[in-house]
Amino acid sequence: MKEPQTTKKPFISIIKRYHLVLFIVVVALILSVAILLLYGVVNKASGENVSPEGNVSSNFDQATIDRIKQLKTSDESSDPLDLSRGRINPFIE
Repeated sequence: MKEPQTTKKPFISIIKRYHLVLFIVVVALILSVAILLLYGVVNKASGENVSPEGNVSSNFDQATIDRIKQLKTSDESSDPLDLSRGRINPFIE
């Protein structure tokens, strides 16, 4: 009858001594498996809906071309800024 208890005693002492390390290793393994599974799901889901680069349409309609031509560059200004009013300095008493 003492045979089972003597084999349990070293195992239990190892568990008591390294319980925190064992817990951290088990949690890290579970997290790494979960990340790998999620990575596989994301890759599978994103791979189905991706269109090849050759099918991308680069044609614009005439209305879009006209709107782009109406844009002004940073050098051009349609409305001059009126700086005569100025700002009130909040730090002056």
